Amino acid sequence: MTRVLITGAGGFLGRRLARAIAAGAPLAGPDGRIGPASQLELVDLRVPEMPAGALVPVARMAADLADPAVAAALGCRGADVIFHLAASLTLDAERAPDAAWAVNVEALRRMAEAAEGRPRVIFTSSIAVFGGSLPAETGDDLRPLPATGYGTHKAIAELMLADLSRRGRIDGRSLRLPIVVTRPGAPTPAISDRIAALIRAPLAGRDVVSPLPPGASVPLASAGAVVAGLLRLQAVAEDDLPPGRALNLPAVTTTIDALAGAVAAHGAAGRISFAPEPDLTRIVGGWPQRFVSARAEPLGIRPDGGLDAIIADYLAHEGAGHVRH
Repeated sequence: MTRVLITGAGGFLGRRLARAIAAGAPLAGPDGRIGPASQLELVDLRVPEMPAGALVPVARMAADLADPAVAAALGCRGADVIFHLAASLTLDAERAPDAAWAVNVEALRRMAEAAEGRPRVIFTSSIAVFGGSLPAETGDDLRPLPATGYGTHKAIAELMLADLSRRGRIDGRSLRLPIVVTRPGAPTPAISDRIAALIRAPLAGRDVVSPLPPGASVPLASAGAVVAGLLRLQAVAEDDLPPGRALNLPAVTTTIDALAGAVAAHGAAGRISFAPEPDLTRIVGGWPQRFVSARAEPLGIRPDGGLDAIIADYLAHEGAGHVRH
């Protein structure tokens, strides 16, 4: 019996993860055995959609994790595995830091401290924990030096989960994500979605303006690679976890110009033009360009095979509106 809770289940990563688990993706249960979930609970600000063709019982609910009582109650629901994807993103965290803190740090703390039975908590951390003067490659052990409130919240949450694990309250694991593409639907102001739009819009036949210059480097991962990484990290034996219980999801690094070329090669009818935005360019330029991990592959956590694989993942799962030349 493995009871699973996903927070942020209404987001595009949450939906992909929910579909995989609902379809019977193997998980490590509380007895160490590998098998499908016995129950899946999906939580977001609005009631998440039901995964199509679910093979396990699915419950869905709306909940505001910024409410201390709600967060604590979720921790008490008896989940064996918690995938915590809910977050207030970079721009929101800069504009409303107190509200972002309530979601990004306090909600996780209240959930974890209220949890019973030492659940396995899988946390989506971020490339944004790194900043400052960065080496050519950013690996797992580089000291976090975040340059944004969002990155600071993620770094705090990593340390908090490691400490709660040391104290025996939970079994926490953090996977630091690069820029994840591509969310379907209408564009949003989030930095990652501004970059994702460079894939989504041209493939849907729409022109799009890049807020980054052609030569800007970005480290990318597909939603499929993220979901595979989260599921694999959940199944890793506790003794095999790295110090600090956090590691990077290795990324595919490309330039915006190369991304435009790859999208065009997939037959996109829309075009990409450039109007760089200094503030956004500065934020992205302060993130690692080559995001690597010496520990990921030995644990079975792997990057995408390249830009074509990232685009193919989007087309296979979300790109119903693909318009070819």
